[in-house]
Amino acid sequence: PSLPNSFIGELWALLPNHDSASLLVNNYFNHIHWFMLLFHQRNFRNRFERLYEPGRRQALPAGSTSQVGYVAVLLSVCAISLEYTTASQRQALESQGTDPESLRNKILMTMKLRLLDILSLGSLEAVQTCVLLGSYYLYHGQPELAWPLCGCGLRIAQALNLHRKMASHGADQERFDQPTIAARQRCWWAVYEIETFCSMMYGFPLGISDSDCDVEELNPHDGCSVSTTDDEDPGQPNLLFFKCAMSKLSRIVRCALTDLYGTHRNLDRQNRPIVDDSSRLQSLIAKVADLDERLSQWQEALPTKLRPTTLQQQSAQSSAETGSTESFTEKLFHLQALILKLAYENARILVHRPLLSYKMVITENADPSNSRSCDDPFQRSVQCCRDAALQVSRIGSNPIFRQVSDTYAVTFVSLHLFTAGVTLCIMTSLDPLSRESHESKLGIRGLMEMQTILKPKSIAAAQGLDILRNLLSLVMAKEISNLFEIPSPSEESSTA
Repeated sequence: PSLPNSFIGELWALLPNHDSASLLVNNYFNHIHWFMLLFHQRNFRNRFERLYEPGRRQALPAGSTSQVGYVAVLLSVCAISLEYTTASQRQALESQGTDPESLRNKILMTMKLRLLDILSLGSLEAVQTCVLLGSYYLYHGQPELAWPLCGCGLRIAQALNLHRKMASHGADQERFDQPTIAARQRCWWAVYEIETFCSMMYGFPLGISDSDCDVEELNPHDGCSVSTTDDEDPGQPNLLFFKCAMSKLSRIVRCALTDLYGTHRNLDRQNRPIVDDSSRLQSLIAKVADLDERLSQWQEALPTKLRPTTLQQQSAQSSAETGSTESFTEKLFHLQALILKLAYENARILVHRPLLSYKMVITENADPSNSRSCDDPFQRSVQCCRDAALQVSRIGSNPIFRQVSDTYAVTFVSLHLFTAGVTLCIMTSLDPLSRESHESKLGIRGLMEMQTILKPKSIAAAQGLDILRNLLSLVMAKEISNLFEIPSPSEESSTA
């Protein structure tokens, strides 16, 4: 498309000087990239240096959609990075003539005003810009703005056939080299993941049909990634394993949203309508069991270093010195394991939650260790939801948790803490005076302590903390009411 010079000029004028931009790019790859892994770091940095070659900054770009699109991506990276700079970094920016607050506001405002021009690029970079800005607004308290932005990115991605498998020969092979194909795959799975997350957390409708997608899964040994080397041991994970695992988990979550919460919930495995309540319930139980099995298989397939069940075993290593490249990479592995732990437990809650509405079949004093209780699908779902939420409530004991607040994942973590808190409030209200209820309340306290730690950096943590306090007050009121409901002797004899 023909790009207006005014649009190109506005983007170009926003670029900070090389030293400031370099600081922000380095900060992005240290604190944000490990969570997003949206593009290849080596390729991004090479384009960055070419953009700042002597003489290039003084002239407007030639107008190619790829080059202008890259400038939009770079500005989005800078805007996000500015949110996660330290005091010393902000001081360094100011000494270089860059006002951090002013630059971030100008970038975000220009991106809003020039959104249609960015979308008209119709390029891979346009999709990447939508993902970056969409995630920014999603994780900074504006999901209503994030959702349409991600939707725009999705439509451009589909127009570019990012959701389709690339032919190993023919026109596709001639048009795209392997690094480009890998970049397209990363971009698609980033769109897929953020759209699924928006739907799961905020109830937005799903816009992707899995039956229409045949793109390959991400390759954890992507040769274009700086996380992989030629002499790498195939048995050892790299940072890209995290994104591969998250994309696979997103597919399971999407199936849960479709089969348990969407219009397909009243269809059988052959997509035929289920008319009677009994058959509908049996179908629901079968779907929950199937999804639970898929989650278990997903967990077992994780590399040991990223497996959620080994997170506590790794915590002792997280205090290693951070001066070397190896220790920094290990720290990122610990952060990724923490995120996978939260995502896995949240998925368990999502899968088993539909059966909680059938709590009337649960006996008042059901023993969780009783084999009959374990065979009861309703009781098992209650136990799974409680266990998953309690697992989340214990992650605060891991030293790596406190480092989350300085990363892009802080709101992701905060939202999952809130989900676990609401779940434990429900568990407590089922039988307020039980031993399990007491354990659930301790779990809620642990979650509130973690939200208190994160709230200076995340509005979601602050809002979730306020809501959990109110919910816990209602739960405690119900417990007090039950505590004083002592039957009289006449009532006891009549029930004997």
